[in-house]
Amino acid sequence: MTRLPRGITRSPKGWRITVKIHGRLWQKRYHRDYTQEQIEQKLEIARKRLGAGMARGLTGSLAEDVRRYLADHFVGHAGYAERERHLTLWVQALGAQTWRSEITRDDVARVLNGWRAAGLAADTCNKRRTALLALYHALDGRGGSNPVREMPKFRAPDPRARGLAYPLIERALKQLPICKTRARLAVIAYTGMRHGQLAALKPDDWDHKRRVLTVPGTTKGRGTRPYVVPLSPDAQKALTDFDTLDAWGTFTTAPMARMWRAAWYAMMTGATWKRELEVPATFVAPVPYDLRHSFGTAIYRATGDLKITKELMGHSAIRMTERYTLAAVPQRRTAAMKVAFPPRRKSA
Repeated sequence: MTRLPRGITRSPKGWRITVKIHGRLWQKRYHRDYTQEQIEQKLEIARKRLGAGMARGLTGSLAEDVRRYLADHFVGHAGYAERERHLTLWVQALGAQTWRSEITRDDVARVLNGWRAAGLAADTCNKRRTALLALYHALDGRGGSNPVREMPKFRAPDPRARGLAYPLIERALKQLPICKTRARLAVIAYTGMRHGQLAALKPDDWDHKRRVLTVPGTTKGRGTRPYVVPLSPDAQKALTDFDTLDAWGTFTTAPMARMWRAAWYAMMTGATWKRELEVPATFVAPVPYDLRHSFGTAIYRATGDLKITKELMGHSAIRMTERYTLAAVPQRRTAAMKVAFPPRRKSA
């Protein structure tokens, strides 16, 4: 039996190479279909790359690099929690002990394509790609070797109009019994808040006298600051019901989505809503987040002003606001069509 070189071990499950650089141990496993010659080449490449990386102080295990990057480059950033979550998922997918210098474009592509195939949205996959790309930029410099750079972004599907007509929203809400979930849905519909903002809302945020609501900021993405929304009579009533039912605080979104879907099904089919109402799997219904889109659509339809809509939606970028207004035809377009094609008079 041929004696294996130092740093290579073999078992029925496959190969393992071990490299010790400056007192630090790095290991990686390979499938048993690899030949000994291929594994020896892998070992030699690993020793060269890891040795060069350690000499520059630029590489270590992925888990260590993530901790170093977050501590040195991202502490205090509004999006810290989200960046940490995305990088933790990379560590889980690529292996905590994998050295950053050994990660290839194929490794990145395998993980990203796997997430996309599992149903993850293109935008979410792109955010995770950005998180790993930023780690390489921060630790290796923008001119350094970066396997993420070679992986193109996923093309996000074109946004679709998700705004709902308020008469339909009100009819669907009336299908539900008076409860906290109904109150929360109504508040979202008439203030445009995100679910997380609603969960973070405090009684002191509601100024009864001035009839305004201070909506909490968010830490997602770039993060947003708290902003003030004037309250319509419908919003006032929704908040009154919300307060009466003591719906303040955190809540679980899944039951809310199930109840809203069942309410929409009952409204569309004439069925009587009940907790055990069975909704066919093929039935397509709006989701609670569409109520936020409906709020933005209503504001834009009434004003034709993207900036005002952006402020009342609490967006950090106006391009996001544009996605929320697809269901609203700009007033200028409507006016132009009326001028071009005026209504015909009925013949006598």
